Amino acid sequence: MDGGRQQGMSLLEVLLAMLVLGLGVFAAAAAQVRALQATDSALHSTQAAYLQHGEREQARINAGPGR
Repeated sequence: MDGGRQQGMSLLEVLLAMLVLGLGVFAAAAAQVRALQATDSALHSTQAAYLQHGEREQARINAGPGR
């Protein structure tokens, strides 16, 4: 041995590394959920805009020329 020096990692170091890794994975999952919610919200906004545009076009067509 090298003067009684320990080689390798202690159990505490491994547990701490796992905790840090777990927190990182949890943060990434939370960011993914927020991104999915934002995508869903954008989809609904886009659909509402298309629906409104279609209704305005239909009203314009129904009004006929010169009205």
